[in-house]
Amino acid sequence: MFFGVGRMVWRCTPLLVTVVDRRYRERMYVVLVHYTAPLADVDALLADHSEWLSHHQDAGDFIAAGRRHPRTGGVIIARSMSRGQLDAVLATDPFVVHKVATQEVIEFQALRTIPELADYADHLTPAE
Repeated sequence: MFFGVGRMVWRCTPLLVTVVDRRYRERMYVVLVHYTAPLADVDALLADHSEWLSHHQDAGDFIAAGRRHPRTGGVIIARSMSRGQLDAVLATDPFVVHKVATQEVIEFQALRTIPELADYADHLTPAE
């Protein structure tokens, strides 16, 4: 059950009350990665990029990531966080550091999710 006052939200279960800042619950991101260099240059950094993705997935920053088809870049789905936090994380991507890719960030409000992703949905604010 959720209760909200202003930007703060209390998520209540029988044994737990969690305070969540509503501003961050409303912000999820799809990051489109666009290769700007030949695939040989991208492939040379693939191990470093993969390690970077694993680190941020383990940290809970990323929900999913993968290649685009055809192979023109990738897609990352990032959890709710401030845009500044996301930009700081994305700036450390080896593809970006070595200028073999650019990133396009799409911010969205997750109002509907499958049950496994219910914690990422914003159940309190209607779509604008």
